[in-house]
This record gives sequence, structure tokens and C-alpha cells, in this order.
Amino acid sequence: MKNSSEADILAVVESAKRAASNLMRTGRVWEYSLLSRIMKSPDPIGRMIEELQSRGNAVVGIPTKDPAPAVPAKTHWSLPVHLRRSCMRTSSEADILAVVESAKRVVSNLLRTGRVWEYSLLSRIMKSPDTIGRMIEELESRGNAVVGIPTEAPTAAVPAVPDVPVEAPAESSSESSGELYQCPDTTKQGTSLRERMASLGYYKKHSLDHDLLVSFAKFLKFDLSNENFKQEVENVARFLYFMDPQQASLLFVRQHEKSREYFLKLSEAGLSKQTVQNYIKSVKRFLKFHTGSTDLCFTDRVLHEDCKNYSSFLDNITMATSKQVSKETTRKRFDTFQEGVLSSTQVTAVLAAAKKDFLAVIGKLHAGECSPGHQLTLTELQLVLYYLEAIVILEHAQRPGVVEHMTVTEWISRRRDDTRPGFVVVAVKEHKTAATFVLTQEQEMWFDLYFSEVRPVMLGKKRKRVEDDDETDERFFISSTDKAIYNASNDLERLHKKYQVPKVTSQMARRAYETATKELSDVQKTKVAGYLTHSTATAEKHYRMKEIGSAVDAFLRNLRGDSE
Repeated sequence: MKNSSEADILAVVESAKRAASNLMRTGRVWEYSLLSRIMKSPDPIGRMIEELQSRGNAVVGIPTKDPAPAVPAKTHWSLPVHLRRSCMRTSSEADILAVVESAKRVVSNLLRTGRVWEYSLLSRIMKSPDTIGRMIEELESRGNAVVGIPTEAPTAAVPAVPDVPVEAPAESSSESSGELYQCPDTTKQGTSLRERMASLGYYKKHSLDHDLLVSFAKFLKFDLSNENFKQEVENVARFLYFMDPQQASLLFVRQHEKSREYFLKLSEAGLSKQTVQNYIKSVKRFLKFHTGSTDLCFTDRVLHEDCKNYSSFLDNITMATSKQVSKETTRKRFDTFQEGVLSSTQVTAVLAAAKKDFLAVIGKLHAGECSPGHQLTLTELQLVLYYLEAIVILEHAQRPGVVEHMTVTEWISRRRDDTRPGFVVVAVKEHKTAATFVLTQEQEMWFDLYFSEVRPVMLGKKRKRVEDDDETDERFFISSTDKAIYNASNDLERLHKKYQVPKVTSQMARRAYETATKELSDVQKTKVAGYLTHSTATAEKHYRMKEIGSAVDAFLRNLRGDSE
């Protein structure tokens, strides 16, 4: 406005002040119930955009050409007057002015970082497994406050597929319950630990799009082939935010005392010693990347040397906490011993509880009532997925990694059991400990229906048979976000929560089966140990375990009282 009059410039400034005042009054505080309704709406991105724009924010990068609405210019009360009359009526004028200046800085920062939202960011949030939790983190990182978060968070939103409510079936009905039960990830929300961490601000983090973090993520993903790299990057992003909320940089290496304070605060918040040590390892790997795989040693030798010194500092912390980690592990083992060993019936209790609903969904698919799975609700699609995962982990006592790493190729390559023609053997060779498990003819049919009818819907594309799919190395089990299963243990816990059955982990199941072998001969014990934990040097040797797997499966079925 260099050609405008002073009066016009002042008018614009006053309008901006009113807009900033209104934004501070209505744009920073978000009700948890509102976020929950937005995430459950048929169009969560569109609904979120509307809400952001109504609060004076601007969303950029929208694929359509609709212009952003004008910023509202509703007036607001005077902060100094409000402070003198109410909140700080007994304070000095200097204290009041200090608060006003602080508020101005907050407004400036909110206007600079809190109002403009990239459409691509909103899209990623809506596609994440925990949309509400992810949105809360993003809002809080921009200086907003989310109020009304329940102690036990409600069911997570599932915007991808509309869920049609269905009445609970009668005792003799073959229909599934239709209840939405995408339980929240207990590691992310709905627990006292999460609430405590969030209230202390330890979940705040810098944007993962920052250059330092983007390059680190690429290093983990491509150089180290770390499939779960995102968690490690987020750990570093939170650490960097604590060290400097304004700007992510490597200058934290000159703040040893504050770094020590951060790791101490994580322990005080309730994180286990092992988890805190994982945070430290993430930071160490982040530093190792920037000191050894970038040009830092040429561009800033002093900072490069400081980074190396800081790595030694982290080594000292790790050494000091290693003894505490050992004690923590010993304590967990003792607690496990005190719990005792479950019976095979207790191990598979959730499968028995969910079987009626599961078979009702399978009946729909088998009878051809659905056009490749598309008439099923997301609840029913997830039930099929979770139930099959539970079969592998609980009934066949396999590690969660077997579920997470099983590929399409390995399913297609399943083999008939030579000794029992009605059974098939599935071998998973890419897991860190190669594994085999044996399915009955009925279970094979369930897996195949998931494979041909449910999985294509999870992927978001309609395919007739997977044999026609060129990407034969895709993961077999796919989540509702069209990605490979990230944590099968969480899915198993959701299934237990849904049917209100005491939680059974893969370790508890494996321990139950291992204990049940104490009366067997040494040869039979060796076979069971091989079935549960065997590790092989080559895939060829692994596939020769088929005969052993068949024999052990027969023993496990006899232990559970299953019929052949």
C-alpha cells in the first residue's frame, strides 16, 4: 500500500487487529467433541476446511479453485482493560503490560504459523489411523488448545467407508453386530500416560517436513531399510521441539543440561526406562547421520565437532540408564511369572467370542451378497482382518512380525500338507525368524475370501484375483488406510477390547504352548520349539520345516481340543 494514504493504511491495521483479536477468541480453543464429529463425518477433510475457515484460517493447496473466504472482522474486548478489571486487578501496571506484550507475541506467532493449512497436510491427517489424535497434535503444535478430551477417548473415526448401523442380532441370528469398534491405539490416546504426556507438552513436535527430518527419514528408509522409520523421526521431532520450539536445528548439541532434563522428564511422566533409552538411541542415530552422511564436516567444522562431543554425552547417559533398564526387565519377568500360565482355552477365548460375528460376515462374502466386499461396513472389514490376525498369533502362536511381514507371494505359494490333504502350510521367510503355520480347509477358505474380497477394498482398488496383480510382493495383511499392518499387537488388543475378553499377547500365547510341552519327549519338544521360534540360515532350509510344522500343528490342535 505504498501509494495509499496514511488513513487507509491505519484502517487496514485496525482491521487486522480486530481479526487477530477475533482469532485469539474463537480460533485457538477446540472442543474434543467437535473434532470427533468432524472425523466421523462423511467428508472429514471438507468439514475440517469449513471449520478452519470459519475461524479465520486459510487452507492452501486445495485441488479446486475456490478462493479462501475473507477474514472476519468482528471486534473483541480490550485485553489491558480486561486484565485491570479481572484477572490482574491486584497486579502492577508493569506486570499487566508484560502480559499484554506476551499476548501480542502469541498473536503474531499464531497469525504467522497457525492460520495457514496445507491441503496435503489435512489429507495426510485424515488418512492416518488415529485422525483425532493426529489433529490434536497438529493444533497444539500451532499454539491452539483442545479442551474436553475425555478420560477414555471414544471410538476412533473411520471416514474412508460409510458404516451403516445394524441392530444387534438375536440369539439365533446369523447377522453380524455391525457395531463400530475401531478402538483407539492405546499407545496413542485414551490412556492416563498419553494424557499426562500431552498435558506436559511432550507430544509437541516440529513439522516432519523440515529439511533436517526429511533427510533423516530418507536415510532410515532407503539406506537402513527401516520400515518403521516414522516413529523414530517423530521421536527426534519431539526432542527438537523441546530443545527449541521456534526452530529445528542441530544447535541442541550445545545444551547438555537441557537435554538431560528432557530425558529425565520423560521418565517422570511415566515412560519406561527402555522407552526413554529408545528416544536416546533415536537422537544418537539422528546425530550419526548428520555427522557421517552429510556435508556438515565441511560446512561447519565447529558444529560438527560439537555433534561428536554430544554423541559421547549421550553414550554416558545410556551407560548410566542401562542398569535401570536391566532392573526393569527383571521386574517384568517376575510379574510374568506371578501371572502364571494360561490354558489353551484362555489363549483363544477372543476367537470363540468373536466367531459368531466373524462367520456372519464370512457368510455374506461366501454367499455372494457383496460385490467384492464393497457392501460391507468398515467395522465388518476390520473384523475379518483382526480375526485372521488373531488366528495366526493366538491359535498358531506366531510372533506379530509374521502377520506384519507375510506377503502375497507367500500366500499364493502355500502348499498342501502331504500327510493331511485337508490342510495347507504357509511359510513366511522374510520375517527375522522364518516361520510356518498350518491352516485347516475352513481357515484357508477364510483367508482366501479376505484375499480376494476384503483386501482389494482395503487397498482402495477393485481386483478380481491377486494372481493378476503385478505387485506380488505386497504385504498380505492390509490396514484400512491401505498400508501394510504397522503393529499387529494393537489390532489384537482392539479385538479383545471389542469383545471384552482379557487381553492375551503373543508372548502369553507362546508361553502357554511352550509350557504345555513339558510332558513331551525331547524330540517332540524340539519340534514345538522349531515351530514357535526356529531360525534358519536360508529360505530353502526354512521351507523344509513343512513336515515338522504339520506334526506340531496336529499336537497344538489336540491340545486345544480341535477336531481334524
